[in-house]
Amino acid sequence: MDPTFREIPHKNSIMENNMPSMPPRIVSALMAVFPTPGSFHQFAGNSENTKALASFTSFAAQNGILETDEVSSFEKFVAGNARPKEACKPPYQMNFGDFFDQKETLLELNISVRALTDRINALLDLYGIDLPRVGNSMLSRLKKEKADTTHKQNVLRSLAFWLGHDRGHLGPQWNYETLMELCRGGRQQVDHKEGVRIGFALYSRGDVIDHETVGWLKGELKGYIQQSIGRFVYGKWGKVRSHDITTLYVDLPKEEQVSNPASYRQCLRSALSLAHQIAIRWALSKYYSQNRFLSIGVAAGNFDSLDNYLLPILNAKLPGDPAIRLTDYARQCALINDIRALLCPGPAEITLFNDEALTIWWVVGVWSTLYFDFIPDLLKDKTLQNDPASTTLFFTTLYPSVVSAQDVDGGDQPNALSTFLRFPHNSLLGLEIAKTLYYRRRFWDANEILRIILSLNPTHLNARTLRMVLLRNLALDAPSYAIAEGMFEQAHLEAAFILENCAFLSEDFYCEHAVLFLAQAMTTLRYLRKGNGAIEGEANADHHKRKIFAGLEKADSAFMNGMTVSPTGVRANYLLNSVKVIKSVLKNDDRIFSDPNRPVDGPPSTVRKPIYDLQWQLGYLREDLPQTRPYELMENVFKLYTEVHDDSISLQAYRPTTYYCTAVVWWDLFPERTVACARRTIRLLEGAADLAREMDKKDVCIYAFTRTYGEMIPAQEFVRHIEKMLRVVHAYVGADLSARKSTEVIEPPDGKPMNLLMTLNF
Repeated sequence: MDPTFREIPHKNSIMENNMPSMPPRIVSALMAVFPTPGSFHQFAGNSENTKALASFTSFAAQNGILETDEVSSFEKFVAGNARPKEACKPPYQMNFGDFFDQKETLLELNISVRALTDRINALLDLYGIDLPRVGNSMLSRLKKEKADTTHKQNVLRSLAFWLGHDRGHLGPQWNYETLMELCRGGRQQVDHKEGVRIGFALYSRGDVIDHETVGWLKGELKGYIQQSIGRFVYGKWGKVRSHDITTLYVDLPKEEQVSNPASYRQCLRSALSLAHQIAIRWALSKYYSQNRFLSIGVAAGNFDSLDNYLLPILNAKLPGDPAIRLTDYARQCALINDIRALLCPGPAEITLFNDEALTIWWVVGVWSTLYFDFIPDLLKDKTLQNDPASTTLFFTTLYPSVVSAQDVDGGDQPNALSTFLRFPHNSLLGLEIAKTLYYRRRFWDANEILRIILSLNPTHLNARTLRMVLLRNLALDAPSYAIAEGMFEQAHLEAAFILENCAFLSEDFYCEHAVLFLAQAMTTLRYLRKGNGAIEGEANADHHKRKIFAGLEKADSAFMNGMTVSPTGVRANYLLNSVKVIKSVLKNDDRIFSDPNRPVDGPPSTVRKPIYDLQWQLGYLREDLPQTRPYELMENVFKLYTEVHDDSISLQAYRPTTYYCTAVVWWDLFPERTVACARRTIRLLEGAADLAREMDKKDVCIYAFTRTYGEMIPAQEFVRHIEKMLRVVHAYVGADLSARKSTEVIEPPDGKPMNLLMTLNF
């Protein structure tokens, strides 16, 4: 055993341990200025920076980051928290001017550059950091000049300090090295040859398509690109341009040089997010009518030839008038990159002018509740707020014969619900309304919207799955075990209908179905642990134990089905590991079933065995590939799958959960717990909490797995769960994490609990 390893106390004693932890914003600010040992040595080795270096060491010591204000102590801190090479470059090609042009998107900052410089300088004054204050003129120079003097470089460090302190939740890439990279060259014009072209064509079916209507469409496209994609703003890329009077194009180049479908991941995700947003915004606009049609086409490949295919798919008359259409190659790219859209089971085929056959696929639904961002107008709609007045307005709009709209404030004005009731065939709009209600825990009202969608299309997979999820959440909120079981049974009936009647089942359905079994099993366990007749009826404890294990086995099987149908299986893989760990822990300790104070946890031998078996089964523990250190292959695979899954998500309210789940992977599921795993875990948990706080400002809840199963909980409750985890991790690893080697193993001795995060809040 490593001589520096200390015996880990039992979880209950950990919660009583009030070890101080480093302030995350202070650490983030310092590491943004000195992301690598090289950047620190460059700064410290310059005699012009002597006073500034002293201000940093003093600041770090005063805030508990360092025990002393010695430079050597600071150097160890930087080395222990160094950011990887990939986090020290821009996430995509841009320069310093682009960075400020996109500050609303990249920094979530809608203020002037002058106001930004005021904030930066105020922060430097607050903490006594002896770096140059930032002015507009210097930022303007850095947009055109290289940062080739000490003063210019220190201005970038001032900016980096603010980015780490106030925008640390946006990720580690906004640091000094990244800013230097942005300033190293002039404004680059890159002639991309391949990518995604997305077309938006307005067609008249009786109503005039005038300049005002086209102007509205162009404005919505520009607004979303600037606010949410904000990527290819230089040159002609990412710009909205007119192809003809009523047709607009947007080109999004692929990021990688290789020519294969996998290299289209980010640009295609952005294109489909844009298509989804505009399709819903169009339906909510005053220009929408049955006599105007918006066709959206997505084509991928070489830009020189895309018009040959894009115009025909925009013009094609397809069954059901689908709004979003894809070429065959764009469909291949979407499937290979795990972009969560449901496409028609079979394509249409048309013949082009040169007798070439063109295959057209179209979107019949999207997994909007997990992957596609909210529609801003719906978040502000009066019927979809989280207050009694909104609920009343919703009810009167839906059932005007029961309560007169004249008696309710705003009842005589159009709203999202009244628009949907006029056009109930628009299932994309209906699902977005239901999603917004779901994320505000208005489960019954969301179910009313789904009732309308399913009355027109009973086999709509997205709508039917969401109804199953709503019933699951209602079961978790039920006031008694008997009611909860009744709600779970209703959810199982929805799942049975889907399995029997719906086509092309996907990973996300199987995952939600599996979570239904998991939630029911863990709810039974919770009631069983309460004792004192919490579970009604005459069945004994052994009966309920068998029921719990049966539910976990069914969850295990459903997650395996999810992995079978998915190109990556990222969601199903994580959840399957969790179920196997829970089963093993429960089998190992029978006291968990009866003692509500006993943590759902176990020693390494109990937790590691099922994880090892599954990881070997999935090919993560291959011995036939060269590796420079143990588990290097698995580490790289985890990172790749995390990146692919993250690139499929534009819904910010889902990201806190993906951050949390990734933290659990490194802390609970990785074969060996090391200091490097602990650092990753802490960064991810802090990021999850920061993102959740941002969602709380929008009055949006978090789809969380912090109690083992999926449930919609208030953002503040999610943050409390994460803060509890951070306390446990900090207490477990000790206060000297920054000074320890990344490879140091910090496994508990066998017989001691693992301090699992996945079950900590159960």
